[in-house]
Amino acid sequence: MKYLTAFLLLFAFAGPFRIAAQSVSELENKFNRSGSKSERMNLAYQIAEKTIASSPKKASDFANRSSQLATEIGDKRREADAAFLSADAEYRLRNYKEATNRFMHSWQAARNYGLRDVALSSTEKLQDIALKQNDYREALKWSRETVNYLKDSGGGLRGGGDAQRRLENQLAAAEANNRALREQLASATGQTQVLETTYQSQLKEVQEKSQQELSQKEQTISQIEQARQRSDSLVSTKSRMVETLTKEQMADAIVRGQQEKDLQLQKTLVAEAELGKQQSENVRNVLAMVAAFVLVLALLFYFRFRAKRRTANELTEKNALIEAEQKRSENLLLNILPPAIAQELKTRSKVAARKYDQATVMFVDFTGFTKVAEQLSPEMLVEELDYCFSNFDRIIGQYRIEKIKTIGDAYLCASGLSDMNASPSDIIRAALEIQDFLLGLKAERLDRGMPFFEARVGIHIGPVVAGVVGAKKFAYDIWGDTVNVAARFEEACEPGRVNVSESVYDFARYEFEWNHRGKIAAKNKGLMDMYYVTAVKTY
Repeated sequence: MKYLTAFLLLFAFAGPFRIAAQSVSELENKFNRSGSKSERMNLAYQIAEKTIASSPKKASDFANRSSQLATEIGDKRREADAAFLSADAEYRLRNYKEATNRFMHSWQAARNYGLRDVALSSTEKLQDIALKQNDYREALKWSRETVNYLKDSGGGLRGGGDAQRRLENQLAAAEANNRALREQLASATGQTQVLETTYQSQLKEVQEKSQQELSQKEQTISQIEQARQRSDSLVSTKSRMVETLTKEQMADAIVRGQQEKDLQLQKTLVAEAELGKQQSENVRNVLAMVAAFVLVLALLFYFRFRAKRRTANELTEKNALIEAEQKRSENLLLNILPPAIAQELKTRSKVAARKYDQATVMFVDFTGFTKVAEQLSPEMLVEELDYCFSNFDRIIGQYRIEKIKTIGDAYLCASGLSDMNASPSDIIRAALEIQDFLLGLKAERLDRGMPFFEARVGIHIGPVVAGVVGAKKFAYDIWGDTVNVAARFEEACEPGRVNVSESVYDFARYEFEWNHRGKIAAKNKGLMDMYYVTAVKTY
């Protein structure tokens, strides 16, 4: 028995080493065979890590795939890490333009999700790329971004401690780097005096050249003036020659010219009169035809307009009634079914069952409901349940989580169905808000001496099947072992707490504070690792 125990312990410790020792080709084969987005994301990231030194191009491709898959399934930490790893591979290949774009993606994702380590590494790389390209202004910009980010992210750290001291050291180093870059930029821009001297010499050359061109133009103008004077002299000579003609010759020539001109003028006047008369007659005929045509056309358009307007008014009234009824029907249908399922039901008159590989299921159940119900009238009990469930609907609506149904005093909802949010982090945030709402309601009811509700919350992630059942009063529902496990986690939870499975913890471990409860027996499931979510993690 002792040797068997030692063998089992050796096998258990050897497992992680066998996994870590997998070759790149084995990881690629697993990546190509895997159908799970989460597994493909992790495998792509491992391949990128193993090949970053030997094959940066392959590392860039797989890291980029891992980042895209992380974006699709809502893993914010992995999205930023993979984007940074992809950018680092491009940096090693000296593709600085592409590396800059991917480091900026990593910087934006890390800054938005509060991942300070990735954000600072990204700005450091962006500053380094700018310095390699001698772009001091760009380097100074990213140095300032680092200082501003450290000041903003340090707002939540007060009272000293290692975290505060690390932040102060990082901020001091960033500010020193900022000052050094400003000095480099000032030194680089100190070349402006040389450029000014060069500019003055070039300006002097241009002025001298312009002066030469001006002299040439003045010489050309002088030549033109001389030619004009010669022409005037020739004209004056010809004028004197004309003056030498006898008065009789000039008089005869003038009389003949005047007679020919008068005759030509008379012929022109007669031709113009005849042409004007003919044009007037043609214009009158055309105007009469046009007036008749326009009158007939106007009458036709008037009668057609009246008929069309009457028909349009009738159609507008009918369309308004139809649209109002259609909108009311659609609102009723959307209140029962998710939008995608409702659209499929309207299009095909039926809904096909669907399987979702990663759906997050949450059960909320009130504790001591029977005892509270005995202290309230039926009307007040229903009113309290309606008030609580309506606020639950409002909270999950903020995170695009699908409400499935209520079962007595239990509330069931899920994410990752159809086009709804697939991130387990958001459903955990909704669960914490539900418990905060119930805690505030409890304080209010205690002040008024009234009974109050407390709830247990259980969350699990895994595959489910969803569909619409029933021909009358049909309902949208989900089935699968994931639903049963979520119910077991709710049963094993304490009032006012949020109890999640190990798989949910693996997805959201970097975003929340946790309390590991250890392995706890669940009905029909044996011992299972359970975790309490205590708060949202602040960086």
